[in-house]
Amino acid sequence: MQMTNNYLEGFMSTSNFGESFKGLIRAFSNIHHQGDKKNIFLFATPRGGSTWVMEILSSQPGMKYYDEPFSVRRPNVQKVSRFKKWEDLMPEAEREEDIIQYLRELSNNKIGVMNPTPFRKYWNFYTKRIVFKIHELEHLINPIKEKCNGQILYLLRHPIPTSLSRNVLPRLDLYLNSDFYSKRYLTPEKIIKIKNICETGSKLEQGIIAWCLENILPLKYSDTSDWLFVTYEELLLKPYTVCHVMADKLELEREDLMLKAVDVPSVNIDMSGIHTKKILQDRDTERRRIKMFTKWKNAINDGDEERCFEIMDLFKIDAYTYNNYFANARYLHDDTTLKWDQY
Repeated sequence: MQMTNNYLEGFMSTSNFGESFKGLIRAFSNIHHQGDKKNIFLFATPRGGSTWVMEILSSQPGMKYYDEPFSVRRPNVQKVSRFKKWEDLMPEAEREEDIIQYLRELSNNKIGVMNPTPFRKYWNFYTKRIVFKIHELEHLINPIKEKCNGQILYLLRHPIPTSLSRNVLPRLDLYLNSDFYSKRYLTPEKIIKIKNICETGSKLEQGIIAWCLENILPLKYSDTSDWLFVTYEELLLKPYTVCHVMADKLELEREDLMLKAVDVPSVNIDMSGIHTKKILQDRDTERRRIKMFTKWKNAINDGDEERCFEIMDLFKIDAYTYNNYFANARYLHDDTTLKWDQY
């Protein structure tokens, strides 16, 4: 294994022996030799199913994953010391060069402390391809694709269940006060309305605003012609269709392993509520999938739903529409049988 000056970066920077030891173990837990296929950059909103999809992709032989390498709340990201605050990842910070360099170093296995924890689900010692799970950097998706020679997989989930699942909205205030977003994508009148909702609205309404701000640039103002879109709902209910598309578009060899991983709860299941955990104990696969798909509907009333889509209309985002629980057909791969009244 080639050692570089920064390979052990991070694990030596803490006085906590336990954390240092864990970092050392991670640093020597992987040998990576990049193969011919492009790495995959999975972009998604937090609590949108991204860990689940990352693990489906990581089921492939020789696949390595980086689970939220830009999440400043994570100890290993803090140790590496590249990005300390959420502000460092916003457009105004102008950190594109640093971000690209960091991703290249991760791709070349030069920052050992960022390696996956050994023996975690889908961990591989020898790897030749990487999936990066990223919840930030919406303004840099295409530069990352081009400069890191990657493929983009953009995961969508209905904004209401996504918002209901979120406990924190760490970047909401940054978006609301961002000149980059306000001057390009929102009018002064809309900004006033949005800020008023954030100050007086419910947690759900605040979550919808966060969802819109996190998705407005990718969904409305980016060249997505060579991205692969996947929706949580279609993957849940049509796994054979969606896994086949992902296998084809992303050059994944073992579709059987992907399908097997679909029905395995992700490692962050502890973040889910008691009701979700109970559903996942149901051994009837089809019934379990339908319950997972419909469970959020019981957590709101019609007025809540109408209000959420009134907020979305401020952003003119039509990826999901009122009383339609699947994404717009342009994001689906087989919409012929995806009808809410079936469920």
